[in-house]
Amino acid sequence: MKKYFKSMVLILLCVSLFLLISGCGQSESKTSDSKTDISNKKDWPKGIAVSSAPLGGTFHVYATAWASIINKNLGIATNVEATAGPIANLQLVDNGQSDVGLVTMGPAYEAYNGIGWTDKKHQNIRTIFPMYVSYLHWFVAPNTNIKTVADFEGKVVGTGARGGTPDYYTVKILDDLGIKASRIINSSFSEYANLMADKTIHAFGVFAPTGHPTGAEVIRTQNAKVMGLGEKSKELAKKYGITSGIMKAKSYEGQTEDIETLTIYSAFAVNKNLPDSLVYELVKTTFEQKNELQKAVIQAAELNLDIVPDSITAVPLHPGAIKYYDEKGVKLPKSAYPPEYSK
Repeated sequence: MKKYFKSMVLILLCVSLFLLISGCGQSESKTSDSKTDISNKKDWPKGIAVSSAPLGGTFHVYATAWASIINKNLGIATNVEATAGPIANLQLVDNGQSDVGLVTMGPAYEAYNGIGWTDKKHQNIRTIFPMYVSYLHWFVAPNTNIKTVADFEGKVVGTGARGGTPDYYTVKILDDLGIKASRIINSSFSEYANLMADKTIHAFGVFAPTGHPTGAEVIRTQNAKVMGLGEKSKELAKKYGITSGIMKAKSYEGQTEDIETLTIYSAFAVNKNLPDSLVYELVKTTFEQKNELQKAVIQAAELNLDIVPDSITAVPLHPGAIKYYDEKGVKLPKSAYPPEYSK
């Protein structure tokens, strides 16, 4: 009897051990399947720096929301830095001081090719995904009699941070049209609301999606009006290598008519030396978490695979981004492939 009892105990112990080992194996398999491929993370940096724009603008809001999503989903520290804007970001990403930068495609194309605002080729930049289309528009203080850009003659105009997209294009437009403002003020958008209230500034411009937070504020609280470039839009868009379009009526409170102006796509760009596996995960996570991103920044609604070929391929894509778009069946033009790309 004792011998039988010992045999049964031994059998039960063996069965329990087998089940324990099997359970651990299954648990381990399920855990590894549910996570990002950890084996590819060995080459990832401990954190990434993201260059955005001045405080109070859409770029900074977008970058902050995106960084939070990346940190939460990929477990990589993501630090957002306020900068002068896209041109500064292109320089920072190209020289490796920033890993990621929010840019606009007109200056990005010029940077990559060493034309326009720079005579140096910034060929370490790679685009990864489009953000949204932006419109050049100005917010005009009441009782200034400013109805067109020509009326900026002798006026005080805010253009955002020096080197930012609205600054770059407003200055070009004024020069090309022979209009001389009495003064250009470079500052943050949030500061322009105070300057307008104090009657220190007549107008300020943004190159941003509709619904710019500071612009909407001065319309609501100071009865400011919104204005675009108008009839010169197509002519100057062709000259600058960008596009023109229509900002629909009711884009802002009190805007009763469509406004024609310059348009440009914004995008995320990275340094070409970021690991392919990291960039792949950045792009994949961004598209998969679009709804979460849209809760923080409404312009994320424009994030779409369909616009990738025409919006951001004037500058080559990063190979990690190309891998994701290939998986999704996106047909890319030749200009999208960088020199280092190999299938």
